[in-house]
Amino acid sequence: MKNLLKSISFLLAVALLFSAFPAFLPPVPAKAADTGKWIATWSTSLVDPSVSIAGVEFQDVIPTNSTLRTEIVVTTSGSKLRFTFSNQYGKSPLTINGASVAKTEGQYEAKIVNGTQTAITFGGNVSVVIPAGQRAVSDVVDFPTKALDRLSISIFVENTYYISSAGLSNGRTYMNAGGILFGKSRINEAQLPNAMEISLGSGTITYHTIPFLEEVDSLSPDPMARCAVFIGDSTLVNDTYLNYARRIVSAGRENISVINKAIIGNKLLSNGNGLLGKLYGEALIDRFKRDVLEVSGVKYCFVKIGLNDVLHQYSKTLSASTPKYSADDIIAGYKTLINLAHQKGISIYFFTKSAWKGYQRSFLGQTNDLTWNAEAQKLCDELTQWAKTNTIADGVIDCSPLADPSDPVQLCSTLTLDGAHLSDLGAVAMADLIPLEYVGIVSTQGRTAASILSVDPYQERNEIINRMNATKTTAPAAAQTPQTTRNTSPSASVVYVPVTAATTAAPATTAKAAAASTTAAAAATATTAPVPESTTAPAEPSAYIIDGVGETEAAPVYYPPEGATNGGQEMGYRVYEDGAGDEVTSIGSGAPIAFILIFLMILMVAAAVVILTVGKKREFD
Repeated sequence: MKNLLKSISFLLAVALLFSAFPAFLPPVPAKAADTGKWIATWSTSLVDPSVSIAGVEFQDVIPTNSTLRTEIVVTTSGSKLRFTFSNQYGKSPLTINGASVAKTEGQYEAKIVNGTQTAITFGGNVSVVIPAGQRAVSDVVDFPTKALDRLSISIFVENTYYISSAGLSNGRTYMNAGGILFGKSRINEAQLPNAMEISLGSGTITYHTIPFLEEVDSLSPDPMARCAVFIGDSTLVNDTYLNYARRIVSAGRENISVINKAIIGNKLLSNGNGLLGKLYGEALIDRFKRDVLEVSGVKYCFVKIGLNDVLHQYSKTLSASTPKYSADDIIAGYKTLINLAHQKGISIYFFTKSAWKGYQRSFLGQTNDLTWNAEAQKLCDELTQWAKTNTIADGVIDCSPLADPSDPVQLCSTLTLDGAHLSDLGAVAMADLIPLEYVGIVSTQGRTAASILSVDPYQERNEIINRMNATKTTAPAAAQTPQTTRNTSPSASVVYVPVTAATTAAPATTAKAAAASTTAAAAATATTAPVPESTTAPAEPSAYIIDGVGETEAAPVYYPPEGATNGGQEMGYRVYEDGAGDEVTSIGSGAPIAFILIFLMILMVAAAVVILTVGKKREFD
């Protein structure tokens, strides 16, 4: 008994002695959280790319042992990447047997820079099985990138699959069909042999199929990095988003990504219908949560939708199966998008309706399916008027400078492919209509896309204006100073123009936008630092929910503002380590802890002395 008591006393004294040491040491900082932030640096919106004829579905096939290589452009700089693959519309599991990422060599040549190949894994495995209707997010890949880098993502599949889920924009995919007997993975080969592009074409437009790859996220070193999402219909299925990204990079900002979620034929309020209905995707109001609210790091949203809600009502092949919506119905849908965006602290901007006279909706053999008419134009004009005058959205992009000055309801011919869809030159012009202030950049910091690419989108427009001025019968206007530089602005001192001209930075037409421009101008003379983001939920208008009968008000539900500590969990099906808002803490203050521990040590030593004394007494007894 004596020895047991001595041992206990000794252990207590030793424990107390060593437990007091930390009180005299400097505070030990906790491990700092990752100071970067995950943001989507590239994306597409997936659809079911099948065509149903007489109840039979026709889909592209990926043969056994095939390698697919998708070329994309990332829009931000970062140190790491992760990849989301989707089997969203598949009816059976999809197995990816190998995947890699590499820098792209050349452009649209199915070639990669040798030595940059890096494996993409899933839970440490080289392959992954994606159940029908599900997604798979890869492991984090150490792969530094710079904004506007071209990357190639290659996958290998051993089994035969239909392309059941694919995007139709923002990249190009090439396939090497390996063959049943001699096929092998070619994901790391510098040149993909016998490469064949997967695409879907019409008479004037080619849509580039991107199977299964949905999103690429980048770890930005800036915890305030953010993403701008472009979403809409085929009038945005072009390089407008990429040209806007070029403008952002020219302003010295590589922490603001721009991604595109536009879908051909897409409508705001109803799903795609008709022969090609599946290609047109779900109603934007239904896919808004997945394609905007759940995007990594989203902070801004640019919306160009509603034209098909109008035009499909007047289509020969679609009118019978297309719901009939008024301008008020569509505007109520816009208000729903605004409310959903503002609930998550996302700024949302609307494009006005672009001109479309001359468009005939010719696709896959369909010709002269649509004719311009005043009734449809009136609906478009009402939607444009709302976009310009509402006070609940955060701003507007006026597309009228893209129109022919002699006929404002049709586009300048050099800016369009078919009367409605933009040419490459048109995509440059539209990108220059979007103020950089809308993503927190002072406009004077960046260049126009036209100057970056050394093109002049407004040459035809200016020529038309000159001809109109030359044929005027009234007194000639004052002489203008000849231009000595290429004109890249639609506001070139117009004498006679039947529409309102705008600068390439699109003058604000709402009170909010005007205030933003004034603030940005003042900031230009004071600092070039980025505009700080709000940390409080914005005041919200009432929510308008389309319920098939009428409009009902719903109370807004606020999400934690961008940067707030929320355990790193994002909305939706993915849980990521975001790191934004995490605090670096230290272990207490030394003096109070030292006092408490010394006091406890004294008490415990006294207790040990008592125990030893009792033991001694019992020994003598």
